[in-house]
Amino acid sequence: MIRLFVGLSLPEKVKEQLMSLDKNLPGALWKSADKLHLTLSFVGNIEEPLADELAQELRFIRFPAFHLSLKEIGYFATGDMPHHLWVGVDEDKALKELQEKVVGVVRKLGLSDQDKFKFHPHVTLARLQGVSLSDVMAYISKNNLFHSDLFLVETFDLFSSHAKEAGEGRYYKLEEQYPLNLV
Repeated sequence: MIRLFVGLSLPEKVKEQLMSLDKNLPGALWKSADKLHLTLSFVGNIEEPLADELAQELRFIRFPAFHLSLKEIGYFATGDMPHHLWVGVDEDKALKELQEKVVGVVRKLGLSDQDKFKFHPHVTLARLQGVSLSDVMAYISKNNLFHSDLFLVETFDLFSSHAKEAGEGRYYKLEEQYPLNLV
């Protein structure tokens, strides 16, 4: 079994901009730069032969390269308990269309996109443990003017996710990169 997701890697300059955000939020477990990405489809755990088939089928996606930027800090919560801090995406029709093509391939293979919610493009910045809603709102009010540089999305990627030794989180491995056509 292998745990897979399809996403967008971020340029180093954008990762640097995200890493320079204020980290003064007690109880936030900040993502390292190597984990910053935008998920298009979380596939989950699948058998190796099906993973190979997915990798092959994703090669047939044809889509033009497009520009994207990140903006606005937000959070996901269960009730009044925030659990993830994220930065959103400047509204982009092309991103949504690419995501729909990826999910179409996933479903064609009889897999289901494991994301339980409607696609909400974002980059997770931190996991929140015991952080109050008022602290999250204060953090957002101090940092919500964030806006990354505009960047060109020239590829999308298939990643695997692996447990680290001694239960110290996960690491991601780039399995395959798929070029987008320059127009």
